[in-house]
Amino acid sequence: MRWALWLGLAACGSGGGGDDTGGTPTAFDDVTKRVVFEIDYEQGQEPFTGPILGFGDTFDVMTANVDRLFAGKKTLVIPRTVGDMENIGDVPDEELTSTDILAIADAHRGQHDATGVKTYYIVFVSGKYADASGVQDGVLGVSFGNTGVIAMFKDVIRSTNVPAFPNVVRFVEQSTMVHEGAHAIGLVDNGVHMTAQHKDAQHGAHCNNDKCVMFWLNEGATDAAQFARMYVVSGNAILFDTACLDDVDALTGGP
Repeated sequence: MRWALWLGLAACGSGGGGDDTGGTPTAFDDVTKRVVFEIDYEQGQEPFTGPILGFGDTFDVMTANVDRLFAGKKTLVIPRTVGDMENIGDVPDEELTSTDILAIADAHRGQHDATGVKTYYIVFVSGKYADASGVQDGVLGVSFGNTGVIAMFKDVIRSTNVPAFPNVVRFVEQSTMVHEGAHAIGLVDNGVHMTAQHKDAQHGAHCNNDKCVMFWLNEGATDAAQFARMYVVSGNAILFDTACLDDVDALTGGP
C-alpha cells in the first residue's frame, strides 16, 4: 500500500508549504495564526470517527501530529465528526486522475487561504488513483503539489483491515492523512528545508527512516497494517521521527 506525492503543480518539486520567495513555507509564517483542514467525502465514503482503542478519539492522531509540526503555536481547525464535514454526493468515476480530483476541489472547496489563515482541503472518495502509468491499486492517498488538495482513497484504505486488530484500519487512515498533510505542509524537503540529510533519494519527498510516517514504506496492505499496528500497540502518538521534527522545529523554535 503506497502513499503518493503529486508534484505536477509544484515549482522545483516543492509542495504546498512553499512560498514564492523560496523562504519559509507560508504555514509557518508568523502572520499565519490559523491552519484549517476542510474535509469532504463522497456519499458512503466518510472517514472513520469516534473512539479508537488506546488513542481516545480517532482524530486525536491527526490533530496531535499536525499540532506537533507547528509546536503547538498555531490554532488548528480539524473536523472530528462527520457532521462537521460535507457530503459531496456520488462520484461516479472509480479511476480518478489528478484532473478529476482537482475538479472536485474546485467545485466543493469552501475554505481558502487568507491573511493569517492557511487552508488545506481533504476529500475522501471511493475507487483508485490513476496517473500516466495507469490505475494505482496501492495508493492510499495523494497530495497535489502546492494546491493544498489531498485525496484519500477509501476502498484502498479498507483493504488494510486486519480482523484481529480492528482499529488498525482506522489508524492507517489517520496516518495516511498525517503523511499527505505533512507533504502539503512541506515535508520532506518539499518546502521545509532539511536540517540534516534524511531524504529518501529514490522516492522523492520522503524520510529514509522506516519508523517515520514519512517513509515510503507501503509496498502492500500487510506493510501498511504493520506500521499502523506498531504504533497502536506501542501507544505512541507522534508518528514523525526526530529528523522530520528537527526540520519543523528549526522554523518554529520547537515546543
